Amino acid sequence: MPSPFSLTRDDVDAIAAWTVIRAARELARMLAIELAPLRLTPVEFGVLAQLAAADGLSQADLARAVGVRPQSMTALVAGLQERALIDRGADRGRGRHSRITLTRGGRDLLAEAYPVVLASNSWFGDDTAHTERVVSALVPILDAPMDAGAISAARRRPADRE
Repeated sequence: MPSPFSLTRDDVDAIAAWTVIRAARELARMLAIELAPLRLTPVEFGVLAQLAAADGLSQADLARAVGVRPQSMTALVAGLQERALIDRGADRGRGRHSRITLTRGGRDLLAEAYPVVLASNSWFGDDTAHTERVVSALVPILDAPMDAGAISAARRRPADRE
């Protein structure tokens, strides 16, 4: 006996979180193509940009800022250091958090990559106000990710109650 449950493509597209996930994957693929001539991945761009915006970050802080697992950040940092784009500092050692900073080469590459990435705003259309609304809608999710307890509480909360 077939299941009485069915979905249309419109039903699936109406799920905001799933649509954002699908869009994020497509945007990452598109951005990878744009950054390839610079020998830079979107995540590597994110690392360089986060370091430019801060006065050095620990590897753990950098992983959180870029949205990757700490184990993945270890390989990323090693690769960027090998390319002389970042410096892990001289105070490394057991129990010490080194501050990762951009090198001159990292700043130069970021200066080349930034306009390429900024141009991706046009992928959201010519209306800059629309692009700003997209960013405004997504930034709060990045600034305060929900933990499992908050998600469970949100599920229990009636949809019409604020």
